[in-house]
Amino acid sequence: MDNIVAEALTAMPVERKDGTYALRIPLAQGQCTPGMMKTVMETMAKFSLTSVRVTTGQRLNLEGIPKDKVDEVIASLGTKVDKVPPTVGVCTGAGVCKYGVQDSRGMGKKLLEVIKANGPYPFKIKSGVSGCKMVCAFSNVRDIGLVGTPKGWDVLFGGGAARNVRAGVKIGTKLGDDEALALIEKALDFYKENGRKRERISGLVDRLGEEALLEATK
Repeated sequence: MDNIVAEALTAMPVERKDGTYALRIPLAQGQCTPGMMKTVMETMAKFSLTSVRVTTGQRLNLEGIPKDKVDEVIASLGTKVDKVPPTVGVCTGAGVCKYGVQDSRGMGKKLLEVIKANGPYPFKIKSGVSGCKMVCAFSNVRDIGLVGTPKGWDVLFGGGAARNVRAGVKIGTKLGDDEALALIEKALDFYKENGRKRERISGLVDRLGEEALLEATK
């Protein structure tokens, strides 16, 4: 690894039930470069850390850090942040997966820009972009979901995978990239105008009904 240049990372501390901390490291679509991996490995060796895991949100969690070592570990990794920026979960998509029919990675980047540009929102948003109907990015149970079909994107809104699991409402079918993103912007406006503080999109849809969402996005 001597020829690999270590890359600085950002990390958000998260307190655990046992009094230790995890450091949450954001990744772009779940991908790690050799430089990022070198930084993590060197930090783990330096502080005798033994656990790093990939989260369902396609981030890295460095686990088991004593409270009095958190600042030192962050300094070794790079920079502390108070909030991890939003990400969009994606599958490998067309061009890589034999089942993929749409470019999930490319669309994931576009969707992330739309989410960033239209905030703030009443609460956090989790999104998934799947390149086919196998739905490997869990798009059907995300706040915003895109599912690739041979003729375009199906758009889902208001799904959830927490305590009250629900499938997202299908608000559009077989749409091109620009059409799908424009529809999502309309749906996000509905959320911003009607959502209560700390209310997820699924809660809003449960409260106002699917018809209200469909009317706002038609």
